[in-house]
Amino acid sequence: MSSKTEINYREFIKYVHLNFEEDISSEEVEDLLHLEESYNKDSPTSLGKSLLLNRLVFSGTKLSGEAINFDQTLHKGINIWIADNHKGKSTIFKIIKFALTGNDSIKKDIKLWIHEILLEFTIGKVTYTCNIDRTGRDKGALYSFNIDQYNSYKANQKLDTIQKDVEFVFNSRQDFEDKLQNFFFEQFSFYNLKYTQKSGGKDSFELSTSSLSWSTYFKSIYLESSNYEYLFFDNEKFGSQGKKIFEMILGLPLTYPINMLNVQRDRISEKIGQIKLVDKSKVDTTRSTKERLDKRYQEVIRELDSIKKNAEINFDERPLVEEYGKIQERANQIRINQRTLTDSYQAEKAKLIPVEEEIRNLESDRHKINTEISKLKKQELNLEIYKQSQSFFSNLEIKTCPHCELQVSDAKKENEREHHICSLCGEESTEQKVDESELSQKVTQIKEEIVGHNDKLKQISTTIGKAEALIKNIKKSVEDHYGKLIAIPSIEPDNRRLKEIESEIALVNKERGKYKDSIEKKDQLIKEEAILSFQLEEIKKVELNVVSQELVALNLKKSILDYALSALEKKRIVLNKDILAKLEQLILNEVNVFGLKSISQIEINDRYELIFTQNGVPISFNDLNEGEKLRVKIAFYLSLIQLDIEHRLGRHPRFLIFDSPGSEEMVPKHLQGLSDIFKSINDRFKDQLQIFVGSALREFAQITDEDRTFIKNEDEFIF
Repeated sequence: MSSKTEINYREFIKYVHLNFEEDISSEEVEDLLHLEESYNKDSPTSLGKSLLLNRLVFSGTKLSGEAINFDQTLHKGINIWIADNHKGKSTIFKIIKFALTGNDSIKKDIKLWIHEILLEFTIGKVTYTCNIDRTGRDKGALYSFNIDQYNSYKANQKLDTIQKDVEFVFNSRQDFEDKLQNFFFEQFSFYNLKYTQKSGGKDSFELSTSSLSWSTYFKSIYLESSNYEYLFFDNEKFGSQGKKIFEMILGLPLTYPINMLNVQRDRISEKIGQIKLVDKSKVDTTRSTKERLDKRYQEVIRELDSIKKNAEINFDERPLVEEYGKIQERANQIRINQRTLTDSYQAEKAKLIPVEEEIRNLESDRHKINTEISKLKKQELNLEIYKQSQSFFSNLEIKTCPHCELQVSDAKKENEREHHICSLCGEESTEQKVDESELSQKVTQIKEEIVGHNDKLKQISTTIGKAEALIKNIKKSVEDHYGKLIAIPSIEPDNRRLKEIESEIALVNKERGKYKDSIEKKDQLIKEEAILSFQLEEIKKVELNVVSQELVALNLKKSILDYALSALEKKRIVLNKDILAKLEQLILNEVNVFGLKSISQIEINDRYELIFTQNGVPISFNDLNEGEKLRVKIAFYLSLIQLDIEHRLGRHPRFLIFDSPGSEEMVPKHLQGLSDIFKSINDRFKDQLQIFVGSALREFAQITDEDRTFIKNEDEFIF
């Protein structure tokens, strides 16, 4: 969008703040005027997109059992259905409306006949097919391909496998309506314009906020027979809906900020009205209740004085309660200290167990090692004895057997040396004689083991010494903790005093019971005195006309919004001057072409109302007669489309539905003129727009090409 149709947001904030700089900061002004989206959200430049319906298919069963199989190819230019009244023309359009908006206005009895709807349409270069299954709760989908492809996928059971060509799936009518709105808003850059309206009686300040939906904007496409009397539709007075449709279709700059700030201002005005209503109520209350409240207040004071004089006994147990609380707190603290020191004492004692266990284990290890050393020393001694005895016997040579006294021959001695066969008994020896070096090595090894065990004994002795020192320290700590524990004072005196206090409080309550009624009365009067005092203070504030800070702040905000909106409206008049001038000229050209030569000028005023100069006199749309209204309305909507075609401005989708334009009571001259109007539109723009016309007038049979004319015989239904 060019800079000519934009507003500088920062400069705008500075401009507004300059007028209120003594009352509010620039940051607060920006907080008030800041919106979710840009002030330059709107653009009149056309997106170059149009809506073109290609084919409508729906099926079902009539109440009579007759099958419905409607399948109609649709074309650019004018498509017309001609049939008698109540023969299905409006139903065709309502089915199209339903498939494009999700808004179901089909007659309830006919609605039950229709089981499935398929509508194929093109936006820009993309073709879509909307499928609606009405056999239960409405469900279906919007696909980005044509009906033939849909039927092919369906026949091959592949619809559920499609993903990339599915725009959305819906499972209820509301879901369908919401998703269609999102889809078409995105396609044509539409959005919700909001408005407020009173939700209570005429004196109420409560407002409800509503939004213009895609279904509402669709009223600029679907021109129903009941609304030809109005430029937009019959209930456009609510929230100036007609004006807002006009702003959205044209994409007028600053529409978004003006709309949002208007809603914000309405809400602030609502709050101001509510506060003022409360203030007015306070003033009215002052006049009727002040004397009554004063009188009762004096009575209460007198009654309280009387009760105080008659009740000399003091039933105030608060000192006892305070003492009770302090003693309880002290006793609880003693219990906590006892638990804490007991836990510490037990924890210190528990430390002795593992250390004593460790010493026992070490003593056991020392005993085992000493036993092993004794065992090794015996082995060492035995080896020394063996070594000595072996040395003795190895030098002794036996020459004669001690038993038989026969000589031992040299051959037997040799055999003994080689085969270990005893030269005396002749038996083979299974034990080999131990070598002396081997015995020495074994002795050395035993000595080394003894040394190793002695080292271990030293380590064990050292560890035991440390453990015994630790035990000594722990026992000292245990003694200290025990001394602290037994030093804690007993809570028995406190417990006795608590019981005494409980008895004293019970006695006070018993005495109070004797004066129960007087005490209750006193309490009630004290409460009533406080309430009356508060009410009288509030009345004084109202009498002094004290304006709340909230009201001052709200009035300032409203003034800022008024000023900002006034500036934006003035700026928009400048920004929109060119586009509105082009539209005014287009409408004037068309109404003149349509035979209204008496209209010499058309002006769109600051409220976006059409002012016609007819025979030199300014008049509004409502001042035109029925025939003039119809022609002006057709000219108006056609001009919105021409604005896009000729000047690339606006967002109208170049698609219109005229349901029963004109009436059977029209004079032949006017009827022929209306027929000529449609024929002229078709001749001039048939490749650039699409218009559907439904009529019972046979005179319309020639307004478009034959392949776009669907004529039914008298008393024959469209489907």
